[in-house]
Amino acid sequence: MMNKKENFLAENSLDGGFLQSKYWANFQEKLGKTFHVVKVEEMQTLIIENTLPIVGKYFYIPRGPVFGKRKKENLKLIEEIKSLAKKKGAHWIRFEPQKKQDLDLLKGIVLKSKKNHQPAETLILDLNKSEEGLLAGMKQKTRYNIRLAEKKGLKIKVSKSKKELEAFWELVQETAKRDGVSFHDEVYYQNMLKSIPEANLELLMAYKGQEVIGAILVSFYGGVATYLHGASSNQLRHLMANYLLQWEAIKRAKEKGLKRYDFFGIAVNENRKKWAGITKFKTGFAPKVEPTVFPGCYDLILCPLRYIVYRILQMFK
Repeated sequence: MMNKKENFLAENSLDGGFLQSKYWANFQEKLGKTFHVVKVEEMQTLIIENTLPIVGKYFYIPRGPVFGKRKKENLKLIEEIKSLAKKKGAHWIRFEPQKKQDLDLLKGIVLKSKKNHQPAETLILDLNKSEEGLLAGMKQKTRYNIRLAEKKGLKIKVSKSKKELEAFWELVQETAKRDGVSFHDEVYYQNMLKSIPEANLELLMAYKGQEVIGAILVSFYGGVATYLHGASSNQLRHLMANYLLQWEAIKRAKEKGLKRYDFFGIAVNENRKKWAGITKFKTGFAPKVEPTVFPGCYDLILCPLRYIVYRILQMFK
């Protein structure tokens, strides 16, 4: 059963609001981050404090603020956030709004950030169908790969032991080297699993016998399950473990009574070439579903001089 805040985030966000939850705040604290929570009426906005060399401090609001339906309270929330930023010496506030119309509430000097912290496009699957209906909605090749993994005897296990975390980290390193992508360090994943309850975060691991060949991290919050991170072994890739892992995560989300499954990051409109492989994989589970598009990051500038220096340094970087 959802509490009051979780209900609010579920009703007013596209993604369930996990990155605005107390669990994400606990995780940020575990990482050594300073965070703030600004409250107005039923709204509670999580703000992460960041400090950069030379230019100093800025605020980042992950996938938020999540606004309510009353414009007056929404505007008050922004003013409270601005007041806190000035008090704490932040030179700009990086908003990551849920909806395009939320940008109309940001009064002042607002610029599109050079980068988005979270994916601007994602694929969200409606779970209000039977398992047979969900399978029928997939691409034929995706269904085939799920059945192949099952036929080959792969087993999915929810894991959290130290040994299994070490196995996951080995898979992460293999994946990073193979695909030429960057991941967080080992401590990041350890802290995530330590600070977020198992009811809200699961590490699902795919086994062939005693060998771990794939793993994914999935959050459960606000009526939405979200695929956060994944990794796979260089060995036995023909057994299609990643397909079965996603299918098991979808089924677990349904068992928990969640309404949506967020594949968290595709590229249909931007970065299509860079994300082509992962987009093809994810859209195979819901080829007829239109992507959910977020506005991306916008910076509300409080100190123009510091921000100009920041943008110049970003150009050189």
